[in-house]
Amino acid sequence: MADAEQSFAAWLRSGDIQTSIRKCQEIFNSGIFSSSGISNPLFEPAVVTLLINLNDLLGKSNKDEMRVAFSEHVELTDKINDVTDLVRECRNAACHIGSGEHLFEGLGKFTFNVVSGLSPNAFNLNGVKLGCDFADDIAIYYGEKRLYLRRHLLLALEAVARNYPPIH
Repeated sequence: MADAEQSFAAWLRSGDIQTSIRKCQEIFNSGIFSSSGISNPLFEPAVVTLLINLNDLLGKSNKDEMRVAFSEHVELTDKINDVTDLVRECRNAACHIGSGEHLFEGLGKFTFNVVSGLSPNAFNLNGVKLGCDFADDIAIYYGEKRLYLRRHLLLALEAVARNYPPIH
């Protein structure tokens, strides 16, 4: 009986993983993540849904000893060592509005600020310049954390999808 329960739980988990991968892929393929899409009222909900599902996938991948650990273009901190940590911290900020995850160097809240395309100096907060360093990407800020749609979220999704290929 225990083996049957474990098999059923594994089957459910596998289904959850494939569903989350598919949801994330569908969001990326929807066209919402374009320079013109950032003004769409569904842009932020799309990012939040992506963060929730991708955070779950990255957590499962880590638990299964297949951590997605690239750190290119990730600003490293005490809490952030790689893209898995960055997605977790941004997901926490997106889902916990009253948390301190939105604070920028004690200056106040800096929540869901978006920069599309090359504009490294889009914001100037007390002499600290923030923006997007790439013409082909979109940067999203949650507090001091910068998240790139393509260089972080899309690449992390592609990596986790390789960890969990669909079973046919």
